[in-house]
Amino acid sequence: MSYSTDRSKRSWVFKGLTASILAAGMGLASPGFAQEEIDVSIVSGFSPAVAAVKMLKESFMPNVDARLAETGNYKINWQEAFSGTLAKPAGELEAIETGLADMGVIPTAFHADKLPVYQIGYVTPFTTTDLVLIHEVVDGLVDKYPAFRDTWTGLNQVTLSASGIPDNYILCSAEPITSLSDIDGLKVAGAGPNLRWIEPAGATGVTGSLGNFYQLVETGVVDAMLVWGEAVVSLKFYEVCEHYFNANLGGVNSYVINANQQAWDSYPDEVKEAMIAAAKQYGVDIGNFAAELGSKARDTFVANGGSVVEIDPQERADWAATLPNLAQEWVASLEASGVPAQDILSEYMQAMRDANQPVARQWDEQ
Repeated sequence: MSYSTDRSKRSWVFKGLTASILAAGMGLASPGFAQEEIDVSIVSGFSPAVAAVKMLKESFMPNVDARLAETGNYKINWQEAFSGTLAKPAGELEAIETGLADMGVIPTAFHADKLPVYQIGYVTPFTTTDLVLIHEVVDGLVDKYPAFRDTWTGLNQVTLSASGIPDNYILCSAEPITSLSDIDGLKVAGAGPNLRWIEPAGATGVTGSLGNFYQLVETGVVDAMLVWGEAVVSLKFYEVCEHYFNANLGGVNSYVINANQQAWDSYPDEVKEAMIAAAKQYGVDIGNFAAELGSKARDTFVANGGSVVEIDPQERADWAATLPNLAQEWVASLEASGVPAQDILSEYMQAMRDANQPVARQWDEQ
């Protein structure tokens, strides 16, 4: 595969789909044409303050609406189930599986046991900070390798697109961190899979979520959190963490937009096409949003009396080299179940090298 790093070029495919994929052969609705309304419940345990939900409301849903408005044949009546009203954070997968919700965004990090192939970003840290690139590469892998879509068969779901929000994991802490050695002895909150990045440095990992990281630091349960710039700004983590250590750990694919199988089967093709196109545009938009807001995190920290430390490049390289071979462990586990994980990993890493990303470790090397 070849992937461009020019974001303006990447998004043209999705922005151009409105005219080419929907209008062709359908024609505009006549004044007497009865528009069909379709109820769709969309779920996330997080609130609209979290980027994944914010961009559902500002990108995915309006893009579906705009595409369908081209012909006027269908209209979606969105039924928002956010902020824990239908499912708590990490409960989205089950809500969609059981049909409690028609569709939604699922944080894949919280389901490593059920979604192992989707953990590819979490087993390749220190690789890239370009979320749009990650979105494009992973979506390409999903299209090429059946193992990704087969993941959802037993979970009664259809996947529309993969995306991410952590563009660059950093350590946000109550006490100063100026080097890797300062992590030794700290209790650090993370999503789960990413805790393996800091535990070899002597930290104790505590699994949490964006919904409780603030409280965990505020109450002293943990000393630091493994997060990213956009979350620092959006969720005001700088209020409880005075110190920002840019470890330059990189970004990951962390979300999928999925639909319940029965709900999906009931949608007309035009609606399905609009949702798929909008889900792919969501991956671009959320990546750009994370980069834009994340770039303000350092200044926000300083403006609120905090400190910012950039990791030394050599220390970053040394850190990456001393981690367990997370990717090859992942490969061995998946290959044992018949998934061509080494091929998937090699293609992912080659795409990153081709895009001149700051790869600190060649994870596909055995």
